[in-house]
Amino acid sequence: MVMTILPGLTTTVQDEIPRFVADLAESDVRTIAFFPTAIDRQARSALYRELERIDGLRLPHVHLRTDCDVSEIDYLVGRFSTEVFNVHPAGSRHPFGDIPPRLAGRFFMENVEVVVSDSDFDRVAGICPDFSHLEAARLMGRTDYYDTTMRQLSTRVVGCCHVSAIRPGDPNEWNGGPDHHRFVSLANLDYLVRYRGFLPRRWVSLELENPLGEQLDAIAHLSRALGYQSSTLPPYVSPAPKPTVRTV
Repeated sequence: MVMTILPGLTTTVQDEIPRFVADLAESDVRTIAFFPTAIDRQARSALYRELERIDGLRLPHVHLRTDCDVSEIDYLVGRFSTEVFNVHPAGSRHPFGDIPPRLAGRFFMENVEVVVSDSDFDRVAGICPDFSHLEAARLMGRTDYYDTTMRQLSTRVVGCCHVSAIRPGDPNEWNGGPDHHRFVSLANLDYLVRYRGFLPRRWVSLELENPLGEQLDAIAHLSRALGYQSSTLPPYVSPAPKPTVRTV
């Protein structure tokens, strides 16, 4: 059985970005997830220019910010072969705006500080579970959040997902939970085995601040723990009807 686990370029610690890009350019990795959630449009433009210099680089899964417009989405599809996007739901602190109907089949809603509502699913192809948020909710006793998201995982298309670290006893700075964007031990990722049956075969994306080499170690570790053979790019099978992409 093959599963695609992607290393992620995560921008929450911006000082780490140049090292990740340099390591990526020197490696043979050419397929990553991209999480530009912490950088504005100007910073993204500069980063895109850096990424364009890496021959053959693909960003099949991108987490869109609220200020990403249709022209940027089309650029990502055309230049970096992006296949799926995830966004935040309407009830979150950073809800995404209008989704062009022609692109809706590429979009998936992420559970963040709130769960995804049923009305949010009317706009997209399915769910992008953030499994670290889900596991943190379970450990913190947020039963409604946990039960609702588990129900959605059983009834919605899982088109991609986020994987971060769970560090019990080490509260994060935003809500005091155990979910973090950096692992200090590979064991911080072992919680994912609990959700093995809900993982997509493609685009299991590491939302981590760890250097590229450590993320590649994490991919090998998770592949063994989950009982899957990891693959950088299996043949594409769309999880939802693939829309026509045209230049805006």
